[in-house]
Amino acid sequence: MKKYLLVIPVLALLFACNPENTPSDNNDNGNGNGGNTEVVATAIKLSCNDLTLEKGANEILTVTYTPSNTTKKDITWVSSNTSIATVADGIVVGVAPGSTEIIAKCGDAADKCKVSVVISATGIMLNSTSLELVNGDSETLVATVEPEGSTDRVTWETSDEAVATVADGVVTAVRAGEAIITAKAGTQNAKCKVMVSAVPHGAVDLGIVMTREDGTTYKLYWAKSNLSMSGLCANPEDFGDSYAWGETEPKEYYDWSTYKWCNGNYDSLTKYNTSSDYGTVDNKSILDPEDDVVHVILEGKWRMPTFSEWTKIKDNCTWTWTSNYNGTGVAGMIVTSNVAGYTDKSIFLPAAGDRDGANLDDAGSYGLYWSSSLNKDYPRNAKIIQFNSEIVYRIHNLRFYGFSIRPVTE
Repeated sequence: MKKYLLVIPVLALLFACNPENTPSDNNDNGNGNGGNTEVVATAIKLSCNDLTLEKGANEILTVTYTPSNTTKKDITWVSSNTSIATVADGIVVGVAPGSTEIIAKCGDAADKCKVSVVISATGIMLNSTSLELVNGDSETLVATVEPEGSTDRVTWETSDEAVATVADGVVTAVRAGEAIITAKAGTQNAKCKVMVSAVPHGAVDLGIVMTREDGTTYKLYWAKSNLSMSGLCANPEDFGDSYAWGETEPKEYYDWSTYKWCNGNYDSLTKYNTSSDYGTVDNKSILDPEDDVVHVILEGKWRMPTFSEWTKIKDNCTWTWTSNYNGTGVAGMIVTSNVAGYTDKSIFLPAAGDRDGANLDDAGSYGLYWSSSLNKDYPRNAKIIQFNSEIVYRIHNLRFYGFSIRPVTE
């Protein structure tokens, strides 16, 4: 019995000295290390600082705190423009296209996110899917983006700048060939095939090259058909309309009393006159564009040929009379180029006659075609090319007559 009694006092002493059994360790010691102490954020960081949202869509912004053991995590959310985007509990909603800032605050700590609200394109269409242009010509393509109000900007590209260029939808032909013009809006695109020709539509290249007074040269193209008020005639054998020189519309009666540029007679000219014997002198000898019926109707570079251009085609082509052009029964001249490399090219000039008074005279027997050139020596007259079955000659005639017109372009 004495042996076991000695052990009990020792165990009691050891138990009393063990610090883990000290009751005061379960209480705040007053040094700030207790479980109820708040840790305040010194900085916060948003999950995104630059956000793009579709109108009507939403995105959740989350917050990272510094220090990581922050206990006070109350966030105040603010949108600087609620008409663009709203925010609640970190959920940002796109309201309308534009930009705004979302601001998150936690005590003295804050962070911002730039929000751009957009309407992305879902489709794009062009007003034309193919264009036919001539060197130097331009045409404007118009792009329509869906939905209406899309914020995606339209950009333009060409597959070959050597053939056609494009800027803000304006397509300019550079040289003969094909190119694809592409309009892009966001992820959407639309294409237009551009075919560039060296020869203008409705024209024939006879290989005629003209030289200006300043020594520069230009290629001259002749229309395939005569002029009418609706444009180029549909067929080479069509007569087209008759016009007095310097007038831009056909009429029922042709004489000095109805002629636009005089006061009833040839000695009272009011425009295009080089002699005081014939009225008011202005020394104009070539039709102004506004009095050139070809330019008025066809626009662009189309115009009436000058007398020197008629002379060039007379001297560099073979003129062959036919009384039955291509089986149509229409008489006139087949004008075939003699220029090397172009001898397979020709135009047909119908013998459409002329109008004097109310009558159409000599149709089927004579062809009379105006130039844009005045006869300076006798300004009551303008210069023409005239032919019948036997001869082609360059002369001049009274300006009031109604003659045919064959357009040209450069």
